[in-house]
Amino acid sequence: MTKLKNIPIRNGLYIGLMSGTSVDGIDAALVRLRNTGGAPKASVLVHHQQAWPRELRKRLLAVMAPGKTATAEICELDMLTAREFAGAANNILQKAGVDKSKIIAIGSHGQTICHLPPSPERQSGSTLQIGDNTVIAALTGICTVGNFRPADMAVGGQGAPLVPLVDKLLLTHHRRTRCIQNLGGIANVTYLPPRGATQEIMAFDTGPANMLMDAFVTLSTGGKMTYDQGGRLAAAGRVHRPLMHKLEAMPYFHLAPPKSTGRELFGEPLARAMMKQFRKVSCPDLVATALELTVWSITESYRQYLPQAPQEVILCGGGAENPVLVDRLRTYLTILQCYQVGNISEYGIISQAKEALSFAVLAALTLQRIPGNLPTATGAQYPVVLGSIATPGAGGLKPPSSAVFS
Repeated sequence: MTKLKNIPIRNGLYIGLMSGTSVDGIDAALVRLRNTGGAPKASVLVHHQQAWPRELRKRLLAVMAPGKTATAEICELDMLTAREFAGAANNILQKAGVDKSKIIAIGSHGQTICHLPPSPERQSGSTLQIGDNTVIAALTGICTVGNFRPADMAVGGQGAPLVPLVDKLLLTHHRRTRCIQNLGGIANVTYLPPRGATQEIMAFDTGPANMLMDAFVTLSTGGKMTYDQGGRLAAAGRVHRPLMHKLEAMPYFHLAPPKSTGRELFGEPLARAMMKQFRKVSCPDLVATALELTVWSITESYRQYLPQAPQEVILCGGGAENPVLVDRLRTYLTILQCYQVGNISEYGIISQAKEALSFAVLAALTLQRIPGNLPTATGAQYPVVLGSIATPGAGGLKPPSSAVFS
């Protein structure tokens, strides 16, 4: 287990890059990590969100669909995706007015194309994130850490979620039990006992957050809309109970953690199948039902799998900006006696930058050869150093500074 103290991460500036399963844009975070004499402190200095070029986003979504994994297409997308990530890193430096020589490293998650966690039918899990970190390093002139997930899978883990260790480092409270609830394409939770408690940290994917809602909107509008802005469609719709019961019965919701999921289970193919089976359900009702599924699956996961209801729930990710989703989730959580529900921005972290921040911290851990996974979250046999390091030139990495977290 990685301790909160004595973690020799180098003080300085890092860049975190992230694109989630919704493929709605690249989030770049310029992050300062600093020694405080205790737990590390991380602050986002600048957040930059960069939209994917429309045609490239369309191709990325297409190649994620089952049966559309042509080698040549993935090969080209790997390079094009890396160029976009490098562009986001260069753009945030320009936006911040910071020279690249000041950046210790970039931590790039890449773009997930396929994620197949271990299962009874598939003993060895596999995952693919494109956006080669060697290309990013070459185009930015900055050491880049990427390809974080495979090492965890190699030792029996799900390869996800990977942010719980960062949640532990940055958001553990000395008295309160907290849940960090991410609402991206997929919803995932990190359960954080108070500092010094004997309970283990838990983390897992609860199910879809925005992904199924986005798919219903996209298919219903023929691509004219790709998401429910402000939750207006869901607010205008009603939960369709037969569809809701069908979705609730999906086996994933009845698996115990550790578990992870993605577009393969909750993406467009599921939305198409449900729309075919429930032809007369309107778009607002489809979206309202998908939103209800998100809320139900989160709160049901809390009820079934967490040691106790958290005293505090901290929301992050794109769904944390959907007022209808947040209000409905707060209502459900209150029934579980989770009375304090807030946005992570209230804790000094930009919601949309949270995952990019996390991969900046994971890059810092990798550079110091410190394990970045939590086996209690991923199911790995033991902690491992994550990712691969790409350097932009022959000079290699700078030697570690004597200024470390203690």
